[in-house]
Amino acid sequence: MPFRRLQRFLENLLNSPFMQMALFFLAVFLITGGLVYLFESSINTQFSDLLDGFWWAVITFSTTGYGDKVPVTFPGRLVAVVSIFLGIAATSALSGSLASVFVERNSRARRGLMDFPKLNDHLIVCGWKDHMRDILLDILESSDLNGDRVVLLSNIEPDKVEEIKEEIDLKGLKFVRGDYFSEATLKRANVRNARKVLILADTWESSVPSEVDSKTVMTVLTIKAIARDVYTTAELLDRKYESYLKHAGCDEIIFSRDLSRRILSRSSVTNGMSHIIQDLLAGENGSARLSTAVIPREFVGKSYSQYRNGFQEKGSMILLGLLENTGTPNRMKMEALRNAQKTSDVSALVTNLQKVKELEVNRPLFVPPDDYPIQPHSMAIVLESRKVPQ
Repeated sequence: MPFRRLQRFLENLLNSPFMQMALFFLAVFLITGGLVYLFESSINTQFSDLLDGFWWAVITFSTTGYGDKVPVTFPGRLVAVVSIFLGIAATSALSGSLASVFVERNSRARRGLMDFPKLNDHLIVCGWKDHMRDILLDILESSDLNGDRVVLLSNIEPDKVEEIKEEIDLKGLKFVRGDYFSEATLKRANVRNARKVLILADTWESSVPSEVDSKTVMTVLTIKAIARDVYTTAELLDRKYESYLKHAGCDEIIFSRDLSRRILSRSSVTNGMSHIIQDLLAGENGSARLSTAVIPREFVGKSYSQYRNGFQEKGSMILLGLLENTGTPNRMKMEALRNAQKTSDVSALVTNLQKVKELEVNRPLFVPPDDYPIQPHSMAIVLESRKVPQ
């Protein structure tokens, strides 16, 4: 098997146009260098050995012409003329080949035909929305990512992507065109090494909610089959598909229509509620925003009041509560399952396994009791103050 791979690699290498050109250059250097040495060595002290001939061949072929070695015989000068013309033709051909490679690469990237096997710790955004530019800018503003670590998967026309890439922060955005629920398309975006996948409710190809949500479920199933531990967030239009996403192993579900409806209903009975929510979720224009903070290990197992008292030292953040069971559900459930099996009491084991089954991922707990114990895999829910623009 290794021998066949080596043989296949050598065949591909020899058949590549660049290797053929390199072999042509090498043949020209050897032939012209050997000939000029043969013609000049007996009467021209500048060609004392074969290396002098090869040096002259390289310099002449590249049309550099240092003039440190010059043939004086007619056959030697004839070889020089042939070498110069070959060098001009080869340089033009090489420049054209390199230019065509770069043009083809840029064209493939623009059309979404490139693969990104070396990309790592990146965000994959599946789907398309009319306000895609604003979504991507909000993502960059709210995270440590930059444009060249975001991959967009969609069947949208390349011209649409080029329009949003005119924004300077999105200039490095990577585009993979294809069905985002397809395994081949997800592998082209290197989903195995992604930090996170965000699946949008894409109504560009179809406005029927059932079709949109079905694609979302298919995408989650495909992602979890390829990379089970990649954190996946999906947007749903209809709640009846929630159970399918949970069974597929989706880490986080966003009900965008429910959120909009609840904001409208709260705003109808509470003055200023829409302004409050908008400010908390705003980007650079918000005076404060909701966020999470890592809880130091020494506070795990201690009471909420102990952590809150230590947290008050951070003047730029206000502690609101805890976010429990953070991370990917698969890892947490496997760890909880191992811990549940550490008892010899059968009834206790059954109770522990039931708790593992009912484990709720990313469970927010606002203003818990003072004696509430902080569990592993918990994060602090905080209100982070920001500089208000003048």
